[in-house]
Amino acid sequence: MRIRDVTPFLLRGDETYGAHEGSLEATDQGDFLFLVRVRTDEGLEAWADVETLGPVAAAVISGDSMGAMGFRTLSEVLVGQDPLNIAERWEDMYLASAYYGRRGVVIQCISAIDNCLWSIAAQARNVPLSDLFGVRRRDKLPAYASTLFRGTPEANADAARWYMDKGFTGVKFGWGGFGIDPAHDRDCLQAIRETMGNDRALMVDPGWYVEVDGRPRTRSRSQTQAMLESIASFDPYWVEDFVHPDRLEDFRLLKDEFQFLRFAAGEQQATKWDFDRLLATDSISVLQPDLSRCGGLSTALAVAPEAIRSGIEIVTHSWLTDLLHAYSLHFLSVLPDATWVEFNVAQSHLSRGVTQSRMVLDEDGCVRVPTGAGLGTVLDEEFIVRSSI
Repeated sequence: MRIRDVTPFLLRGDETYGAHEGSLEATDQGDFLFLVRVRTDEGLEAWADVETLGPVAAAVISGDSMGAMGFRTLSEVLVGQDPLNIAERWEDMYLASAYYGRRGVVIQCISAIDNCLWSIAAQARNVPLSDLFGVRRRDKLPAYASTLFRGTPEANADAARWYMDKGFTGVKFGWGGFGIDPAHDRDCLQAIRETMGNDRALMVDPGWYVEVDGRPRTRSRSQTQAMLESIASFDPYWVEDFVHPDRLEDFRLLKDEFQFLRFAAGEQQATKWDFDRLLATDSISVLQPDLSRCGGLSTALAVAPEAIRSGIEIVTHSWLTDLLHAYSLHFLSVLPDATWVEFNVAQSHLSRGVTQSRMVLDEDGCVRVPTGAGLGTVLDEEFIVRSSI
């Protein structure tokens, strides 16, 4: 079996990112969505989503290569190759793009293709994707609602009530202007915690930069300390990814001061080498590889053993479509321990539309791991073609 083609799909929508006044739900990236399809000469195909700069990603996969190794597009080195030798294909892509890639858009494209290859390998054996990783230890996982902070305490309370009514036992509020005004932050967190009660898990994702007067900036050390002190008052399950992804030593310094807080990070990291550096800070309680950014399932599978040995909880970052939810569920289903799966409740029209049916919560607040050969998720290809540019 050989790879027949690798095709990028750039979808265009008309929704904007953010929590909008008058709307009960926030919206993820509703203006563009990027998908990748890999097909073989034996008729097998797989799809993956990836949160990246789509127009650039399309060129990385199927644009024009240059002559020298390190300046080549990904499809050039994949077409005609064996899709089942996933490790070799990952190395081929990484080396072919080394002089313009290694991180960022390129590793995100590699992630999507890597996920597709794993799905194809499972289809070739006519088994669910998780069977390739080990013994499935669970058929469903508790899901936490993943969303954005709203603009007022009242709106945040309404949102928290909305998710509780839907059956979620945990909610993560993130970004949305959090971390600029400490008094406003405390008011919003208090409204959320009072609405959720103390028996529900509250995750807080302040973001690692904020926008002030239209200009993005990172927080100072004292601002970060003050923010963490405020968050700590509301008993968070974790505090996520508030450190610049290139300044990992800050996690260690802040952990010395806030030993009672559980830090979560990893969505910004790519390749096993980056995760090794993050784990070496000895300050992370929850590791969050994003399968659409980290280097794909291959990287997550390589990182997991060390995290498990260190007693670190693994919860994938999956704030995208049900494709990424499905890949994450398969991966998490085989781990010795798995507490949560992130569930993007802020899906845009594009994010919702790529699959024929949407994942839903069971009565106990869990989402089921897909069954069937491969990923187990059926695409709506008519919607994808209709929305593509």
